[in-house]
Amino acid sequence: MFKIKLKKFFWIVIICIINKQALAISGEQISAKVSQWLTKEGINGTPVFSKNVHFKDCKNKIEIKKVFNNYKTLKVNCLDKNGFAVTIRVKIFKNIKNKKILKPNKVSKIIMRKDEPKKKNEIFTIIKLKKSLEKNDIIQSNDLETVIVKKRHQTSFFTDKRELLGRKLKTNLKLGQILHPRHLFESYDINNGDIISIVSNLGNVSVAASGEAQGSGNLGDLIEVKNLKSGKIIKGYIKKDKKIKIFR
Repeated sequence: MFKIKLKKFFWIVIICIINKQALAISGEQISAKVSQWLTKEGINGTPVFSKNVHFKDCKNKIEIKKVFNNYKTLKVNCLDKNGFAVTIRVKIFKNIKNKKILKPNKVSKIIMRKDEPKKKNEIFTIIKLKKSLEKNDIIQSNDLETVIVKKRHQTSFFTDKRELLGRKLKTNLKLGQILHPRHLFESYDINNGDIISIVSNLGNVSVAASGEAQGSGNLGDLIEVKNLKSGKIIKGYIKKDKKIKIFR
């Protein structure tokens, strides 16, 4: 009798695991999709992302796009209503296997020097600060201006003000500072310390209270929030317009 009950329990556990996997997408599957996308873009790189994490399955298209001007940070969005959104780091590799270094003789060197046109310095428009800002300041449009520079003097920079608006600074910066990704915190829908609305549904009644985010995240993420009235720490899912819905 005990063996029969144990066997039934074993099969119930297996069925639950299968059902959970059928309704979820794993970090390994997301990494595979990112790898395929990088290959189509002609980039040799590997996603740095946990293979064991699971998200609610995505019925619609999964959108992958760059966060900055390179492929080192990507944002992966499920276009379902309340679908997941995650930021993934990518380790980029250089393709040097099939490159051959040719050593031209003295005659060919002379010909190359004579015929090779002189390279012109490339000119770029980049963004810098119009005034000094402090750590944790939020960047506004009137804080920024554009300047013309030569690319060879810069390694990473921003060319579009829209990429910077609403971002939070990691450090104090002086007037005239050219902005680089290292100066900024990650771009999240809600950042640690933001004042947000806590929404709780009691039957047909919706109750809202003010709270302070205890972590950062994007739409659909589960974060901790401090209720400013009671001081209690609760958990909730991030919604639009800086709101969270209490996790029950």
